[in-house]
Amino acid sequence: MRGRGGRGLFVFTLALMTATAACADQGGGVREQGAQGAQTAGPASSPVPAALREPPVTLAEAGRALSSVLGAQAVLESATPHLEADRRNLLEQTRDSQEALTMAAFNSTPGPLPHYTWGRPELLVPRVQQAPFWFAAVVDREDSAGERRPAVLVLTKYGGREWYLSSTSLLDPGERIPEIAKDAGGYATELDDDDPTTVISPRLMAPLHATSAEEGSAGFAAGLIEKGPHTTDYAEEIAGKRPKYKSDCLGYDSIFGASNYPVHALRTADGGSMVMYSLIRTTTVTAKIEPCADIRVPPNAERLASATGARKELRTVETQQYVSTVPAKTGKGLARVIGYLGGVTKVSAN
Repeated sequence: MRGRGGRGLFVFTLALMTATAACADQGGGVREQGAQGAQTAGPASSPVPAALREPPVTLAEAGRALSSVLGAQAVLESATPHLEADRRNLLEQTRDSQEALTMAAFNSTPGPLPHYTWGRPELLVPRVQQAPFWFAAVVDREDSAGERRPAVLVLTKYGGREWYLSSTSLLDPGERIPEIAKDAGGYATELDDDDPTTVISPRLMAPLHATSAEEGSAGFAAGLIEKGPHTTDYAEEIAGKRPKYKSDCLGYDSIFGASNYPVHALRTADGGSMVMYSLIRTTTVTAKIEPCADIRVPPNAERLASATGARKELRTVETQQYVSTVPAKTGKGLARVIGYLGGVTKVSAN
C-alpha cells in the first residue's frame, strides 16, 4: 500500500491555515481600472497610489498556492512504492533553477527523494508587480533526521493559472533574513532590476557574486561583497586545486556565471534589499597530454555521466541558488550571501 506522508502534510497545512487565516480578506483597497489610474465620475482623475492598489497576488492566494505546492510534494515524496509517475508529478511542480535541480536529483538516484516537513511560513508578497507574478516565503524545513533549517522559497505563476516552485535556498547556520519592509496591509515592495537605491542593483548581484567567487579578495567585487564560503572561499579552493592537477598533467578550471533564471528582490526595512538569484558553476578537468592521469567523475555525479571517467575532458555543471542582502547606498557594510542550495545538474565526459 502506498503511504501518503500524512504527518508532514497535516503539520504544514495546519500551520499555513493559521498563518493566512487573519489575512484571507486582505489585499483590498481601490482597484486600479486602467493604466492611467482609477477613473472617477467627475471631470478630474488622479492615479491610484501604489500603497492602495489591489495586489495581483493576495496574501490569501499566496498561502493557498504554497500549501498546494508543498502539500503535493509531501505526498509524492513519501509515496511507497515510489513510481515513475510520482517523479513526473514532482517535476511538474517546479520551474527555473528548481526544475534543473529536481531533474538532476531524479537522475542521480533510483530511490525516492528525501522527505521534508515544513513549518509555519512567513509570506513575502509584493503589492505591485508585473507578470509573471511571484512571491517568496520563509519557512522552516525539517528533514527525516530532525535537522531543521530556515528555507527561502520563491513561487512563480506561469501561464496565468498555475503556481510552481522556482527556487529553494537554505539559510546558512546562524543567519536570519533581514526585516522586510511591508505596508499597512502586510505587502512587500519589489525592486526593479536596475533599482539605483542600493549598493548593488538586483541585476548586478549575480555577476558580481560570480566575480567574487572566481577572483576572490583580489577581484574588483571585493569591496562590495563580504568574504565567505560562497564567495572568496571558492576562489581559494580553485587556486589550491590547480597545482595538484598540474602535477598529474591535468588542467583544472572552474568558472562562475549569472544564470538565465529570474532574479527577484524585495526592499528591506533599512532601505536595502534581499535578492534571490542563481549562478552556474562550470568546472573543467582536461588532459594536457595523452596518456595522462585518470580523470574520474566525482562520486556524487556518477549517475549523471555516461561513463565513470574521461580520457580528454570532464566537465561538470552546478546550479546554485542564493539569497543575499544588499545595503542601501546611504547605509554601511557590504553585500552578504546568507543562503544557498545547489548541486551538480550536468556532466559531460569524453
